[in-house]
Formats: sequence, C-alpha cells, structure tokens
Amino acid sequence: MKKLSVLLMATAALGLTACSANKSTSKAKDTSSKNKSALIVHKHKAKGALSANNISPQENVALITVYAANKYRGAWQNTLKNAEQDALNVSLIQRDDDVNYRGQGYIYEVSAGKNLQTRYTLQGDGSSQKIFLYQGGHYLGAATVEEIVQFLNKLNSDSEISRLQKKVTIGGSSSSNASAADKSKADDAKTNKSDIPGDAGIFTIPANYRGVWYSDDSKMELTAHSMVADGDETELHHQSANFSEKQRQNRDIQNKTMHIAVANMTNINGFSGIYIAGWCQNAGEKTVYALHQEKGQPILLIIGTGGGLHDIMWRSPQLAKKYAHTKFADLRKLGGIELN
Repeated sequence: MKKLSVLLMATAALGLTACSANKSTSKAKDTSSKNKSALIVHKHKAKGALSANNISPQENVALITVYAANKYRGAWQNTLKNAEQDALNVSLIQRDDDVNYRGQGYIYEVSAGKNLQTRYTLQGDGSSQKIFLYQGGHYLGAATVEEIVQFLNKLNSDSEISRLQKKVTIGGSSSSNASAADKSKADDAKTNKSDIPGDAGIFTIPANYRGVWYSDDSKMELTAHSMVADGDETELHHQSANFSEKQRQNRDIQNKTMHIAVANMTNINGFSGIYIAGWCQNAGEKTVYALHQEKGQPILLIIGTGGGLHDIMWRSPQLAKKYAHTKFADLRKLGGIELN
C-alpha cells in the first residue's frame, strides 16, 4: 500500500509538472504570437515623419499642393499631376476690392505648365498658420499647417513632399521673374542645339507664363517652348552672339527659320518679361511679353521695345472684354493704347 501510495503521488507530481510545462509552453507561444502580432500592427500603422516646424517656403508650397490634391482633387489634383513633368510655380497676385479672398496679404496661384487657377491665401504663421484653399474664386476649405502635416503623415507623403519641393519656383510678381528665369536657363542648358545657324539651344518659357491668353479681339498660347498666335506656331530659341549679319541676309536661313524666333528674359521700363524677335531680324521693333497683375488677376503686357504698350492679355475672354477699355494708372508710364 505504501508503495502504491508513493507511485500514485509520483504520477500525480509528473502530471502536474507536465501540465505546468504545457501551460508555460502555451503561455510562451501566446506571448510570442502577441509580440509578433503587435509588430505587424505597428508596421501597418507606421506614419510619415513630416514636421509642422521650421518649414521652408518651397516645402510649404509642396505640402499645400499635395494636401489639396488629396483632399479636394479636381483642378488641384491635375496641378499636382502636371508637376511631374514641369516646374511647380507660384505667382503672387495682389488683392483687389472686387476679389473676395480670405486670409491676409497676397493671393498665391500654383501652376505647373497649365494654369488651372489653383490658389491659396495665408493667415498667421508657424504651425498654426491657416491656409485657405481656392479653385479660381471658389472657396474649397481651410486647414492649419499642423493639420495639413497630420493629414499627409497618415498618407506617408514624406518622399512625395521631398521630391516636389525641389521643383517649386516662387516668383511671377510684376517686379521680379528671377526665379523663373533661372529655372529656364537650367532647363535650356540640358537641351541639345539644332543645326540652325546661330542656334544656342531651345528657350524654355517660365511655367507661370504658359497657357492661353486673351485680349479683346485675339488670343495667344504659350507652351513650354513655343508661341501659338492666329494658328501659327513659332518655336523659341536662344541665339548665339556670333550670328553674323551675312547669315541674317542669307535667303536659305531666312526660309528655314520662318517659324523660329529669338527669345530671352529681359527687363523693360521696370517690367520683367520675355524678349522675342525674328531669327534674322536686325532692325525694327522687338516685343517683350511681361507678367503683371491688375484687378487681382494675372495679365500679360505686350510692350514694344520702340516704346509703348501694345496690348493687355488676360486669362479669360470674359476678363479681356470686361477690362478692354480700362485705363490702369500704373501702366501710364509705358504709353501706348491711349493710356495717357
């Protein structure tokens, strides 16, 4: 009986040990499984590391553009898509009494090759700065910089913002086009020259100039490298300084360059713009196309180098007709088209 008792106790002890071992093993497996599951969940929920502090102007433009494209889609989404192939340019538009935009200071217009009137205004500064978003004059909504960063971090937009901010050009006000001009020169340097005598490389029109422009009785389109007026397309190139007078007089060269023009950035009477002339032209008036703003809208001034404002072009035919006979005080110094 004693032996039987000892045997039963030993068996019970072994059973308890095995049970304890099984529980430990099961617990270890559960813990391992939980840890593994926790790691997977953490990886799935990983967020971006964008910060709302110490943001550069270029990064701010990139943040706003990507946010608006994802939040409101439409024109903003198209602007972001166009930026994949082009520079992302910001033009500064002065406010006017008849334009009802929220916020303070300038109206900022973002474009990439095509002007879709994707705009924003600002109020305040730092991470609490408020961004008011528009498509043309239509108000879409608002968010602070901090809210925009939180939104984009959920989308893991770090790499997209990093890539986009390198393509941002801030300029296009009437007083300066230096940033756009620098971008143009950088693009031109990468472009091969043609076999046209005197060709120093194709000219790249700054992004904020591109698109269709209207006057009261005509329209013109500026693309990346050309001008289209009355159905006629003219390709723009830089011209080398050693293009000789003899070459200008050469009939074959004249015929070959009927649809090619000389272009460069220049300043005239305080306005920065694109200087354009015929390829073989050696005398006579040349033309400068200069960006400016009137009535809170971007306009293109057509200025003759011989003196005088020849025309004013707008982004829509409606605006062109509305202000066809308006005399703008700040343009009187140019003379021409009965502005005096």
